[in-house]
Amino acid sequence: MEMSQEHWILVVEDESDGAAVIDWMLKTQKFKTTLVADAEAALEQINDGRDNFSAIMIDLALPGMDGFQLLEQVRSQVGSALPTIAMTAFHTPELREKALSAGFDAYIPKPIEQATLAKALSSVLN
Repeated sequence: MEMSQEHWILVVEDESDGAAVIDWMLKTQKFKTTLVADAEAALEQINDGRDNFSAIMIDLALPGMDGFQLLEQVRSQVGSALPTIAMTAFHTPELREKALSAGFDAYIPKPIEQATLAKALSSVLN
């Protein structure tokens, strides 16, 4: 994925260990990252506008506002121009379908595998 150096990914993950692993995976693929632990911080980052995010990775099980509610907020504020990727440790085929039907552009079960992450990012960025 050659064009990744230009891409900035917002990662919304409340588990610090999980966020660190995702951050490492993204950086090994030459992505720039901003990590936040909840939906409110994610919306602040998006509204701030300083970082022009190429995509946002959202954990579905966030404290307070969950990933589905955050997706609704993102879509109402910036439309569908910002690709979104759902992440969850509670993977089921039904949850995958629910996430994609809700408007997520891609879905990744946890634990996240490098190849799965690369494939999801390639599909939403190209």
